[in-house]
Amino acid sequence: MSKHILVVDDEEDTRTYLSAVLIENGYSVTVAKDGIEGLQKAKGEKPSLIVTDIMMPGKTGIGLLQELREDNDLRDVPVIMLSAIKGFIEHALNELNSKETLKQMETLLDDPDSKLERFFLRFTSFRKVLLVDRAAMVEQFRNGELKLMGIPVLPDIFLDKPVEPEEIVHAVSKLIGQASK
Repeated sequence: MSKHILVVDDEEDTRTYLSAVLIENGYSVTVAKDGIEGLQKAKGEKPSLIVTDIMMPGKTGIGLLQELREDNDLRDVPVIMLSAIKGFIEHALNELNSKETLKQMETLLDDPDSKLERFFLRFTSFRKVLLVDRAAMVEQFRNGELKLMGIPVLPDIFLDKPVEPEEIVHAVSKLIGQASK
């Protein structure tokens, strides 16, 4: 029996792309369009692994992850979180005038296949930027008023979007092993 993966993303193209890559590599895949549907499918199907986007309407990837970690049956399911931090930083380059903040944000991309513990321990406040209204956050950065709390739950691996086929297959096989074709 193949290993089952749940892909949760609000972008249909991303769901289709990730599904195709994973199926081609021998995994079975179910998709969900947001964190609400993702949580329902996770509870019903008990996947081997979940790949989720961080920014989605309804319930974000962080909200989904929080509920997964609180559920006795799902708390140990590995989670790969996807986000477009590179795109955010590119937009921020045009809107922020703090070179030091931008430099620190760019260092988030040092090791895109790293465990997120290191990522959150070093850059919690910058990661949080992706979870709130960007325009308001940019204004807070400009005014030096930004004070953020850490996020209490962590995915197993963070990958930046767009994800190359080799990256997602490597991350999945690292967490749950190769699929049996």
